[in-house]
Amino acid sequence: MYDIREHFQGRNEKGRMNSKSNDARYMELISELRSKLAVLADKIKPKVYEYGFLKE
Repeated sequence: MYDIREHFQGRNEKGRMNSKSNDARYMELISELRSKLAVLADKIKPKVYEYGFLKE
């Protein structure tokens, strides 16, 4: 996934990955992916604490 991100977003002069891309379709897809990952994180959060992977 990072190779794909690097291809579309590129890197700045310090070697850090840029936060945006000029490709509108890519930005649309990555935004959708990030929102779905947030929904998934909300769904599994109770189980993560229940099984002790993380402590509050």
